[in-house]
Amino acid sequence: MADDAGNRPRAVIADDNLDLAENIAVLSDRALYRDGIVEILRQHGFRRVDGFATFARLLKAARGAVLDLTLVDLAHEQDDPEAILTGLRIVHPNATVVAIGTTSQLAARASVVDGCVELPGDGASRLTAIAGAVARQRQGPVKFPVSPEVARQTRTWASVTPRQRQVLGLLGCGMENLKIAASLGISERAVKVHVSGLLEKFGVGNRSELAIISCRAGVAAV
Repeated sequence: MADDAGNRPRAVIADDNLDLAENIAVLSDRALYRDGIVEILRQHGFRRVDGFATFARLLKAARGAVLDLTLVDLAHEQDDPEAILTGLRIVHPNATVVAIGTTSQLAARASVVDGCVELPGDGASRLTAIAGAVARQRQGPVKFPVSPEVARQTRTWASVTPRQRQVLGLLGCGMENLKIAASLGISERAVKVHVSGLLEKFGVGNRSELAIISCRAGVAAV
């Protein structure tokens, strides 16, 4: 992520002719999608943009370098997106982490990212605006506002406890209460309590609707 002389690379943003430095990583195991994001950013003057198919490859390439911005595709399947977001905070605490995904995917993780690119809706202009703002600041993470709908759903997700999130992930796999209890090492009665709490928080009437919410948000099963 740095040139042969060990200096951080520089790029010119054609829109405002500012000389800005940035190292940008795009993580997605969808090759065409990943390459498309990389190409969009390069066309707008960001020359130090690299795409990675796995989190391990990203970490290896970025070892010893400074990441300014990491774009994480929440439809990424080879690694758990939640583990990726947590890992990035540890390895590159000063980098801005932006998630790309649907409203449901983003709301479930908005508390651990600095910004969102919402699909469908946001496009190249949102990506380049975020990259430009990160390049301008150059000191620590940059925070970006989310859409009103992401903000609304985020408030609901923020009330979900870690145990309820585990139950929700297993509901998304179609598990019944007894199997969920065995998987988590808790009683079936405790599972019923968690399911009831989730029904109330999400304002739905049955576990099938909870399973749909889980799948749409991409909640990982334990």
